[in-house]
Amino acid sequence: MTLAPERPADARPLAGCPRRRPPAASSGTASSSTGSSGGTDERPELADGVHLLGEYAGTGYVEPQYLAARGGGQQVQLSFLLHLVADECDGATSYDDIASRVSEKYDRTVTAENIRTLVDDKLRPLGVVAAADGSSPEIEESDPLLGLKLRTEVLHPGAVRVLAAFARPVFWPPVVLAVLGALVFVDYWLFFVHGLGQGLRASVQQPAVFLLVIAVVVVSAGLHELGHAAACGYGGAKPGGMGMGIYVVWPAFYTDVTDAYQLDRRGRLRTDLGGVYVNAMVVLVIAAAYAVTGFEPLILLMFLLQVQVLQQMLPFLRLDGYYVVSDLVGVPDLFRRIGPVLRSAIPFHKPEPEVAQLKPWVRRAVTAWVMVIVPILLLNLGYILLAFPRIVATSWDSASRLLGKLGDGGAAANVWTAVQLLLLVLPAVGITYTMVRTARRAGAGAWNWSAGSAPRRLGVLGGVALLLGVLAFAWWPDGRLTPYRQGESSTVQQQVRELRTAGQGAPLLRSPQEAQQPLTPVPSGRSAVLDPGVTPVPAGTGTDASTVPAATPSVTATPGGSAAPVPSPAPTVAGPSPVASVTASPSASPSP
Repeated sequence: MTLAPERPADARPLAGCPRRRPPAASSGTASSSTGSSGGTDERPELADGVHLLGEYAGTGYVEPQYLAARGGGQQVQLSFLLHLVADECDGATSYDDIASRVSEKYDRTVTAENIRTLVDDKLRPLGVVAAADGSSPEIEESDPLLGLKLRTEVLHPGAVRVLAAFARPVFWPPVVLAVLGALVFVDYWLFFVHGLGQGLRASVQQPAVFLLVIAVVVVSAGLHELGHAAACGYGGAKPGGMGMGIYVVWPAFYTDVTDAYQLDRRGRLRTDLGGVYVNAMVVLVIAAAYAVTGFEPLILLMFLLQVQVLQQMLPFLRLDGYYVVSDLVGVPDLFRRIGPVLRSAIPFHKPEPEVAQLKPWVRRAVTAWVMVIVPILLLNLGYILLAFPRIVATSWDSASRLLGKLGDGGAAANVWTAVQLLLLVLPAVGITYTMVRTARRAGAGAWNWSAGSAPRRLGVLGGVALLLGVLAFAWWPDGRLTPYRQGESSTVQQQVRELRTAGQGAPLLRSPQEAQQPLTPVPSGRSAVLDPGVTPVPAGTGTDASTVPAATPSVTATPGGSAAPVPSPAPTVAGPSPVASVTASPSASPSP
């Protein structure tokens, strides 16, 4: 901090994300057996915008891999033979001459008919070689689940290269060591000498300071991308343009550093880490500013920027950490290995080609990565599915409060309220969008897998019916559909336990007027199940149940020991409730 594997240009969402485009396809080595010469006047040539990058250094594959870059920055992974053929497609050489040259370099006899087959069946479908009439083939772009959309270039590649060249000296090894040493010293002082308390207190007491925080985060996001570009240029590659796009629903910066694929492993890792390295330098600049001014909110800002660095280094999404792992093992398409690795792990199942083609140690490393990431992704998906109704209820509750404030203040206050509404809606939209796309892809994959097999098709239909039944039960609009309250904590086991109260009471979706009255905090581990006709009670009325009826004929002691009006009979108080401080973020995990 955003094809057969998709590795988009480096990006960092505002407030970070995907990066290099990976090789689009990995093709096997076609047969080189002899055949009829089949001479022709056609002289194949590379498609527009295609250039060859050479061997993929530090590869984790058993066989050497070669790369070609297509227009738009997408990479294509080629075998040695296909790379030799593509290298000879200059628009002036016939199939016979190409066959002669390739045979000499390949150490095996390759005929003109072999070359024609490789061009027609391999290189043209990949978009590497132009069509017979000279036109460049239209290649369907992949649409990855976590891909960067609506990209718009803001800085031309030439301008990015000038800025990157200016910043290259910061990657000189003595400078890197000095920066890292200074960061260790600053962090020791920050966490063990000064602490964060006063910085947090000063920031909360001056809410306008958060505008400064947002401004610095946006600027550091741009510098983060410049860091990737500078690191790419320092290794000898050429960074591309810099721009903005949408990552799930969040605005994101990106820099095209696809050319880094022609670097060795060390150069690619330098490019991967260039962004967070520049973030570390920003932290040092802020520390120096604090030393001069003593402005306490800068302390909190130093901490938040380092939290962003830690987020970027998580290897579970297409952030910097993912590409670090990818380049360490020399496999540029880790996410596409998940299915093959899981299928290969089935007892007595022959390893899939995507797994068998990896070196033994790389296969073990990729398998370990898959076995860690799959449970994490499933846990997150399951939690979101269970908590989704309450996330919606909490968002609606907060939105109702904001809607009730619209028009009460001046123009500036109304604009700020509208901005808060937008920021509130974006996470919910992002979660919904990601869930829908995930469901569509999973459904299409399962349908294709079951095609032609009645048992498989019945299994898929049964699984879909079971899933829909579970979701209908978990999302049933009853008393559980209430906003998260202060004091509640949310765990997976609480989400599951609350399913026992399904069907009890009516849902609570408060109007903007009702939302002006805050709900009574509920002690951790308790939640109120709402019955029809029950209205919310403003905070401070002395009840630990969240609702009472409009008419209160009697007074009863609550579990907390205080007197409170209750209906006759009293509302049911259910067991532990799944609640959380809702900070819903898209799967892209953009930095806050």
